Amino acid sequence: MTAEALVLQTSPIVTTGYVMQVLISLAVVVAFIFVIAKYLLPRMQINAPGRLIKVVDRLMLEPQVSAYVLRVGKKAWLVVSSAKNVIKVDEIAEEDITVV
Repeated sequence: MTAEALVLQTSPIVTTGYVMQVLISLAVVVAFIFVIAKYLLPRMQINAPGRLIKVVDRLMLEPQVSAYVLRVGKKAWLVVSSAKNVIKVDEIAEEDITVV
């Protein structure tokens, strides 16, 4: 065997410097993901508002149950939504809706 082959057999493949380099790289990547999730994503408008359907008001009744007032054109409805279903409660008269 050559001297180089003997040195490679006796030296460890994973060194402390290598482990530190991997840990620092991992920390930089996690910090980058955190900054993007915390500051950049909320500024991006992912859900564009609809042209026809407007949510006039929303009220959380329970953790997974919400009541919505939806408007389409000049008509409006009271809708209750839960994790399992959506129910139209009633149609609301136009004069009963006041948008502030």
